Amino acid sequence: MKRRISMILVGSLLLTSFSDVKADLLKEQRDKVESFTSEDSIMNDATGKESVKPVKLPQYYQADARWGSKRYGISNMKISGCVPTSLSMVLSVLKEEVTPVQVADYIYNTSTEMNTMFVGTSSDGAAAAIEHWGCNYRVINSKDDLKAALKNGNIVFGSVGHGIFVKGYSTHAIILSGYQNGKTHAVDPDNPEKTNKWYNIDDIWSQRSMAPEDNSVGGPFMVISK
Repeated sequence: MKRRISMILVGSLLLTSFSDVKADLLKEQRDKVESFTSEDSIMNDATGKESVKPVKLPQYYQADARWGSKRYGISNMKISGCVPTSLSMVLSVLKEEVTPVQVADYIYNTSTEMNTMFVGTSSDGAAAAIEHWGCNYRVINSKDDLKAALKNGNIVFGSVGHGIFVKGYSTHAIILSGYQNGKTHAVDPDNPEKTNKWYNIDDIWSQRSMAPEDNSVGGPFMVISK
């Protein structure tokens, strides 16, 4: 009995320690976002190219065993949870630790913008969640606007179609930040082989989603900020 109690106490202490470390890491990332300055924009003297560090986000996957099978309307998180999963990574850095399920619950329970009339979540649903967690969004209107936003250190939510991240003809949400020689750093909530890599901005823009539900706020790309 004493041994079991000791093991329980040790386990509790380790769990508490892990939670504290995780909270500290998220706070550190939020502080980094808040303290972004022009010093994070580095000019390469040899090439004259500007380089901006990407924002470090926690990596969540929509197919995670903890929530992948959770059903919302006509689909589940594994199949159609890219929007809430993408947003949860950003909100966890900008505001507080948020899980994909928390974001999905909010969108599904307060609107018809997720898995009701179509599979997935509209940009209206994404915008509502962004505002619910106390953040702001701004629709990106052009490729030049996208590049400028990334050069300024912003985090960009984007819906893309067939191409790098989508092999079929559905659409998919990703998160972009950072800038380096015409490329940006993408975080993919679905494919471990695609996430946390640099991609050509021209390619990403050319593959932007044209689906009406992904453009309901005026475009498929949005800057997310505090």
